[in-house]
Amino acid sequence: MGVGEAFTIAFSAQGTAPQAVQAARDASPAQVGAALGLKPGGLAIAIMGGAALMTDDSTRTIRSGLEDGLARFAQDHDVTIVDGGTAAGVMALMGMARARRSFTFPLVGVTVAARTAWPGHELDDEAAPLDPYHSHFVLTGGEDFGDESDLLAGMALYAASEGGKALGLIINGGAIVKAEAHARATGPLKMPLLVLDDSGRFADELAEAVRSGSSDPAVQDILEHGEVHVLSAHAGARGLRQWLEGFFGTSPVEESP
Repeated sequence: MGVGEAFTIAFSAQGTAPQAVQAARDASPAQVGAALGLKPGGLAIAIMGGAALMTDDSTRTIRSGLEDGLARFAQDHDVTIVDGGTAAGVMALMGMARARRSFTFPLVGVTVAARTAWPGHELDDEAAPLDPYHSHFVLTGGEDFGDESDLLAGMALYAASEGGKALGLIINGGAIVKAEAHARATGPLKMPLLVLDDSGRFADELAEAVRSGSSDPAVQDILEHGEVHVLSAHAGARGLRQWLEGFFGTSPVEESP
């Protein structure tokens, strides 16, 4: 299987109907994007973040920054955001932020079909449900979470191709996010990284390594070969928006009273 035809997932309880495609792990991001009607040439952010293992404290710390910072920035500047797409952790916060404010920016979830459930594709109790408030889904081949990582990055780089710009955003996360950060810093699907410090787990480990170095060879590789920036989660929504405006070279947009 390369890229299947687009279809609609009807989340009747939430009243949403995102577009989705099934795609091989090594599918062309351009073909996937075309099947979903996504356009290149803009700004894109690939979120590498914590899911079910995020603590309540970490969620409270980052909620405002994601809802009123990242989501608002994406809406104001038509940014495509790509993440893991399930109804947990950072991904659920992004979906809810988009829904509660009736935002329209593309929020693309890329996840492994064999580990994920959606209406009409119910699996066992260990399957992770899709977040109903994403606008698009790419359902990949593979056997476990992490197998989608390269296609997730590829979708962000596709959205930013033809004159756009991409950023990887690390929030919380564990072993999978660590592997993704290493790949984005050292591999062919390379992009600058912003680490949200004080969001917990691997993000905090990497932020501390930026300040003090690391004895972990993988982390040291990230520091030596990647472009890594750090911003405290306590900078809040305004601080995150201002950082993103500086990075992408965009002008602030006045908020409605």
